[in-house]
Amino acid sequence: MNTKLILIVVLAVTLGGAAGWIAPHHLGPSSAAASDRKILYYACPMHPSIKYDKPGACPICGMKLQPVYADSTGTNAAPTSSGCCSF
Repeated sequence: MNTKLILIVVLAVTLGGAAGWIAPHHLGPSSAAASDRKILYYACPMHPSIKYDKPGACPICGMKLQPVYADSTGTNAAPTSSGCCSF
């Protein structure tokens, strides 16, 4: 009986510790960090030409509009050539 109780306690502590270690790594960016950045507009990930000033759904595909921040450097434009191997 004592051995079963000890094993259950050890298992519970191990699972609790693992959950505590994994959870912060999978929650994503904190809301405080996201609120510091200025949102320029909301755009559809599949249709970047769709831009709205409020969150919502894309009228074409129904996907959730994603915020585009002022400090965002990502674009859907073709990469610029560095001069090497350009045609």
